[in-house]
Amino acid sequence: MIRLETNLPGFFNELCEVIRLFLGAVEIRQDEGDELIVHRHDEAEGLWVERFSAQGHEVCHAAPIVRGRLEEKRQLKRAAKTGCFLLMREITGVTPPWGSLTGIRPTRLMYELREKGVEGEAARRAMEDTFYVSPDKALLLSDILTMQRGLIDTPDDEYDLYIGIPFCTTRCAYCSFASGELGKGTLVEPYLAALKREMALDAALMGELGLTIRAAYMGGGTPTALTAKQLDGLLREANRLYPGAREWTVEAGRPDTIDRDKLQALIDNGVERISVNPQTFSDETLRVIGRAHTAAQTVEAYGLARSMGFHHINMDLIAALPGENEEDFFRSLARTIQLAPESITVHTLAIKRSSRLHEQGYAQVDAGTAERMVNGARERLAEAGYAPYYLYRQKYMAGNLENVGYAKPGYACLYNIDNMEETTRILAQGAGAITKWLFPRERRIERSPNLRNIEQYIQRVDEMAARKRALILSQEENEQ
Repeated sequence: MIRLETNLPGFFNELCEVIRLFLGAVEIRQDEGDELIVHRHDEAEGLWVERFSAQGHEVCHAAPIVRGRLEEKRQLKRAAKTGCFLLMREITGVTPPWGSLTGIRPTRLMYELREKGVEGEAARRAMEDTFYVSPDKALLLSDILTMQRGLIDTPDDEYDLYIGIPFCTTRCAYCSFASGELGKGTLVEPYLAALKREMALDAALMGELGLTIRAAYMGGGTPTALTAKQLDGLLREANRLYPGAREWTVEAGRPDTIDRDKLQALIDNGVERISVNPQTFSDETLRVIGRAHTAAQTVEAYGLARSMGFHHINMDLIAALPGENEEDFFRSLARTIQLAPESITVHTLAIKRSSRLHEQGYAQVDAGTAERMVNGARERLAEAGYAPYYLYRQKYMAGNLENVGYAKPGYACLYNIDNMEETTRILAQGAGAITKWLFPRERRIERSPNLRNIEQYIQRVDEMAARKRALILSQEENEQ
């Protein structure tokens, strides 16, 4: 246990995040602990001065004082986190690949630099010098911005639609999502009725505001855990209420839930992009992580989708899965590349506190192994014609690394870019779904989360739709 003593208690949690970059999920408290880290913030001669000390080490980081409520808080937090990072780097002798960054969207910083006229090599160097990001990660960010060019500037009158299906046939050992096992399916029909109710209420609001749909995405959970009839009915209602989406994605992620009738329902309703997710091509690993399918079923499902005319398929892989070494991971990657989907997403395993892997005490692979997997995937995918187009990070990821979506030219997913870069309004429906409403003039986002519990969602759907409506209308009026 570590004791962190700071005279900026409002930043205690952010400083803890920096410490955990180096020490993992260690317990950190303000009142007790076996090891002491001391932070003292001062101001002198127009500078913020951040002094950190522990274990006989001491560092001092200074940054120019910035005034103005929001920007002042932001820059002061950055200065304190940088000082903490420098101390931990000196103590451990380790520089994490993402440097001092703990946020989930590092591309934002590159976009901020672009707004200031800093691009290309200068932007990459700024990321390295200011945030201690490795040259490789800075180049990755630059490549992503290149792929997003022409796709990220969304008109102010557009929004994306997310529809959540919180059911799976089994629960993966690494899962922390708001989803439950399908079981006997007794909750499915009541859930779909409530979901359609929320969809209708939200559609009326979009009509009042004169907004237009850009991209639609049905995720979960596993949407294809529904029957073909249920899937068809839901998609028909979605297209009736929200016509004209430029892109329609449905996560058909579990190969064992995919059949001809369900794929036909997707085709009949204009869905062009689907995910068929192997995660790994090792049957033993699939068993360990709780996936109720085999590698052969993944290939069969993919082949069926191709034969029926799907020309935009994504496949997910996870690096650093339990028991897998580099050879295992690259074998799965090679098999995926051989199948030639239009996009491939490489996740780094994150062991969330609510997951079964955490409960079982599974230890992450070492950071070096995880990094070789992720970097090797990038090299192999580039050779196969894929380029990175979006990225996000999570807590508790192996090696403090990242998840990256790669795509062939012309196949970047609009919804993934919009959602991760938070440049577009996201209207979200279903249990656990979170509406993220962007207010362009003020460049801020307000969130309206739905209840995660499926039974509570069914009972209180009108309440959640009303709360969402009140938030959006009140803020839209302020924008006008």
